[in-house]
Amino acid sequence: MDDSQDFPAHTALAAPAFAYVDFGVRHGLARDALLTASGLDESLRTDPDARCSISVFMVLWRELLSGLPDVVVPVALAQSLDDSVLGVIAQIIPRADHLQHASELLDRYVRLTDTALGSRRIERDDLIGHQVVHRPEVIAMRFPVELMLAVAQRILGAASSAPLAVEVTFAHPAGYPVAAYESLFGIPVRFDQPDSALWFSRASLTVPFASRDPVTRRYLEAFAARSLDAVEPAGSRAPETALLDSVRAAVLEELATSGADLARVAKRLAMSTRTLQRRLEEFGTSYQDLVDGSRAALAQSLLRDTAHSITDVAFELGYADLKSFYRAFRRWYDATPAAWRGKHRAL
Repeated sequence: MDDSQDFPAHTALAAPAFAYVDFGVRHGLARDALLTASGLDESLRTDPDARCSISVFMVLWRELLSGLPDVVVPVALAQSLDDSVLGVIAQIIPRADHLQHASELLDRYVRLTDTALGSRRIERDDLIGHQVVHRPEVIAMRFPVELMLAVAQRILGAASSAPLAVEVTFAHPAGYPVAAYESLFGIPVRFDQPDSALWFSRASLTVPFASRDPVTRRYLEAFAARSLDAVEPAGSRAPETALLDSVRAAVLEELATSGADLARVAKRLAMSTRTLQRRLEEFGTSYQDLVDGSRAALAQSLLRDTAHSITDVAFELGYADLKSFYRAFRRWYDATPAAWRGKHRAL
């Protein structure tokens, strides 16, 4: 069967596919056989941004599951997978402010890893669940979902320096002993449940991440936004979303250097200033509104990190003087930067 016809528009980073192949080889499978069956081009291995059809992963999953009947494949693969193969998103998420922020960033950039991949927030009593969304064919395979949630839990756990998820559930029956999964996740694991999701307490949503780093994250996000424009299938995002994402990314790059000068941002987007302003007006917003919103959001992230003085924060946001920053901050949050920091940095 040629799976490539089933997923004509969707691609994924090739690096995880090579990790799958290497995993199979370490367990005794033939490299050439895995490459031939999946159609994965070995010459792509050295390019960290190389992409392949998601059909490659479908074939590799089948090969691993059928060829390694004595291996708990999803568990062993999750344990062996290096987060670096996930690309820039594995660098962005640990630098988020907290779990809720990480979830928002994941929603925005997860398609860089796999253009068919998404996430959904669900609720159950006092818990918040993060659910994997993918093609029905992938969900039906069951084991890829297990791997995705295991990797997500590991990245989030490393960012917080403490376990965040309190439970993981799967909507399908267990294919291997449950004990193997509980050893991997370190929390209760339940199968045959209504949803496949990582579950978190509401109280954990805004607990600051130990690894939060808004300055580095800003540049990573700008890179991710440009990359997303290049890899998403045509028409997969509404024109409004695509334009606003691109403008916000360019603004983040320009804030500290030019104060997000309109002409410089427009040049990054390969359009004139008048065209950029007109297109934003068509979508019911303005350039200044986007700059203001980006500054307001970034100000919170920077102020939570006490390594940045308030003067540093003002500079990173592109303000020439503290007075202008204080005036803008009062307009956003009805407080001074110092008062806001004192109230929120320990939350």
